[in-house]
Amino acid sequence: MSVSHRRLTLFAVVAAAIAAALSLVVVSSPANAATVSLPLRTMVANLPVATEVRTGYDRDLFNHWIDADGDSCNTRYEVLIAEAVTAPTVGSSCSLTGGRWYSYYDGLYWTLPADLDIDHFVPLAEAWDSGARNWTSAQRESFANDLGDARSLAAVTDNENQTKSDQDPAEWMPPLTSVYCRYIEEWTAVKTRWGLTVDSTEKSALTSYAASCTNVTVTVDTVLGTTPTATATATATATPAACTGTNGTDVEIPDAGTAVTSTITIGSCARSASATATVYVDVVHTYRGDLVITLVAPDGSTYQLKSSSSTDSAANVQATYTVNLSSEAAAGAWSLRAQDVYEEDTGYLNTWTLTV
Repeated sequence: MSVSHRRLTLFAVVAAAIAAALSLVVVSSPANAATVSLPLRTMVANLPVATEVRTGYDRDLFNHWIDADGDSCNTRYEVLIAEAVTAPTVGSSCSLTGGRWYSYYDGLYWTLPADLDIDHFVPLAEAWDSGARNWTSAQRESFANDLGDARSLAAVTDNENQTKSDQDPAEWMPPLTSVYCRYIEEWTAVKTRWGLTVDSTEKSALTSYAASCTNVTVTVDTVLGTTPTATATATATATPAACTGTNGTDVEIPDAGTAVTSTITIGSCARSASATATVYVDVVHTYRGDLVITLVAPDGSTYQLKSSSSTDSAANVQATYTVNLSSEAAAGAWSLRAQDVYEEDTGYLNTWTLTV
């Protein structure tokens, strides 16, 4: 999916204004960003899972809408101007007339700005729950007024935005089913851009929706420096690029049979693997307790991700495992080994993603 950058110069002004106003802040701006470009399902699989925390949330902690460039058009109006399908006339105090807008959530067109809300694609409360509670006020302001990526803010029918409220894709999806894949791509992109986590139910929903979508490549400029530091002159630096691979070829897991394997080859990654490497596994099986799942490193070392359990009668495995692989070289052929150790049911390995 291609990225349309809306008014990058305005975003730079936002960053400069924040730097001038606050001395102990790491400025978030595209100039200090790392570009991530991954297949949709891989990007979903890479989203870190964590419990959401709503404690302390107040909408006023995300200052919006601001007029960063002082042109009398605040962020709301900048989005309306940028997303108009028929350009409006911009009058004094940024009054808009003659424009026309399309709300992709419900497929409706509008000619009055008052009929549209600007949706924080990842709602402010959801962002707070998913990591923004640990940001500085300046970073929350940058998130709430993010004009650096057109997916962060969307002009939509006001009623749909109010119905969505602070819900994630496990709780709410647009009324138009034809836009589900676009919605999932954009949600995943914004969460990735801002380094936000997902809860387990949200991750399952994203994974399920993405499995029904074309596995398009999603490109995101991540915003660095979302973890505050106490150094006024500090510069955000990117961590080593993630070395990631996905295997989506179905592999049948026989009933009470020998282990089957699926392989991912990581190339052009000349470093050690991470101490917090992740393995996302999607297995279809009537009883997941029957399964033993093991990661096999290029040198033959094994790391058990999941053991069998006679008491676990739930179906399927959709989980992300974190593994310390720091003693391994990242590059090479990695295998996932799956075995059904009980009788009566077969299954199959649907897909797995390794990020070392």
